[in-house]
Amino acid sequence: YYTDHVVARFLAEWAIADGAARILEPSCGDGAFFRALRNLRWGGRSKSVVACELEPAEASRAEKAMRELAPDAAEMNVGDFLAWFLRTAKGSSPFDAVVGNPPFVRYQYLAEHLQRDSERIFERHGLRFTRHTNLWVPFVIASLELLRPGGRLALVVPAELLHVLHAEGLREFLLRECSRVLVLDPEEILFGATLQGVVLLMAEKRPAGTRGEGRGTLAVHRISGRTAL
Repeated sequence: YYTDHVVARFLAEWAIADGAARILEPSCGDGAFFRALRNLRWGGRSKSVVACELEPAEASRAEKAMRELAPDAAEMNVGDFLAWFLRTAKGSSPFDAVVGNPPFVRYQYLAEHLQRDSERIFERHGLRFTRHTNLWVPFVIASLELLRPGGRLALVVPAELLHVLHAEGLREFLLRECSRVLVLDPEEILFGATLQGVVLLMAEKRPAGTRGEGRGTLAVHRISGRTAL
């Protein structure tokens, strides 16, 4: 299910508002967020874009949009984002922004290596793991780890972020690692064919040197759906 261009543009514009130059898209699909970024005014700094996509055909489509956006610094990784993260996180340069729409897949439907890698990502941050989790949760945790202090994360995630038990660790992690978290809750279902309620998660990682200075602020706003963006 592809991200609506209005939603992609809104999230991308917020993510790069402070002059971001190095961008990560952890599950890029056909490149909707790259097309949105390409149509935005994005300062004069050189751009670096890194993406992961499991499906080779979709990765090929997205890579074309990536190279139009950042012709000299576009890196497409065809494969699983969680495995890529666990291989490269320690040596990777931090990102200014993360944008995207991570996959929504229940734990019991994941391949064994994805179940194992999901648990490892929870363990990295001392978060309580449950087998009721969903693939989007470790995606968000890993993405936030890869952000630089002050960097911005802007993702489409299920509305269950706000209430289900298996996302409790993620909620705690967001408030611990971020200075502010904004959740926009559309009145209408943005992905009508799925009957899956979603929210727009926008978070700013704490600046360097501010760890341990209390919890971040969380704001949840109900909006009139796509038209409000």
